[in-house]
Amino acid sequence: MTTNNNISPLPWYTDIAEQHHRLSYSYGDVYPLFTLANTMLPFQVIRQHRAQQIQSVMLYTADGTQSWDVTAEVVPNLQLYSFADHGYDVIVFGGSLPVFNNQLSGQYYATMSDGIQTWWSEVWTVVQDVSSYLRVEWYDYNDFVFDGGRICYGAGYRNHLYFATEVGKPEYTFNEEGENRDGYFFPEKQISEKTYKFTILAPEYLCDVMRFIRMADVAVVLDKYGRIYNCDTFLITPKWQTQGNLASVEVEFETDTVAKKIMMRGAVGGDFNDDFNNDFNNQ
Repeated sequence: MTTNNNISPLPWYTDIAEQHHRLSYSYGDVYPLFTLANTMLPFQVIRQHRAQQIQSVMLYTADGTQSWDVTAEVVPNLQLYSFADHGYDVIVFGGSLPVFNNQLSGQYYATMSDGIQTWWSEVWTVVQDVSSYLRVEWYDYNDFVFDGGRICYGAGYRNHLYFATEVGKPEYTFNEEGENRDGYFFPEKQISEKTYKFTILAPEYLCDVMRFIRMADVAVVLDKYGRIYNCDTFLITPKWQTQGNLASVEVEFETDTVAKKIMMRGAVGGDFNDDFNNDFNNQ
């Protein structure tokens, strides 16, 4: 049975009919999976274990009317990890270096074949400059192993995605611990947290892969102002729209903006509230 569960920023399918815009409930709408010109987003493909290397990679316009043989450009940038004991291999593309030349803005997809099996990529949208987009990057220090496969993090592999959105409208939470004495509340510990948020539209395949960000060892958000957020937490909350092909996804994350204060007992001349009543220095 083929499991519908994407693990890569750029998904790959065993049938072109699985591309998002070809699904019956998408009505031909192509989601803008933003990608810097001359590159592809990082991806990993799990296949049944065999000896064959990747033999061909073809690039197509989204409507399939134009094609280019890019085997010589892409294959040298692939790594093939074999896990024969588990019965599978993992094909890895890092997505950090340009592989095409003079790629025009537009929408493209690719095919990849090892001579036995062929895969079709999701359609991506090429832009010439990503400096105005929000970038989300995440990775683990070791392979992420799950039932039926793994995400390989050798050779410096890192996931990343671009979104046309901005971080804004943060939330502030405040917690304190203490005790009530003689009608007064005396705080002993106070914690203030700032939670950053942004909202995107995303198809199922992006919700699939973004759920791994919360479990990643490292997650980083970079905005168009050059601000870098090293995420301590990362949570997505998809709310599916009526049509069902896209979800409004609220993303929230926290960084090192947590402020904590430990209150001193008897902080005001040995008294809690400077009234020097019966609670004075009463430990």
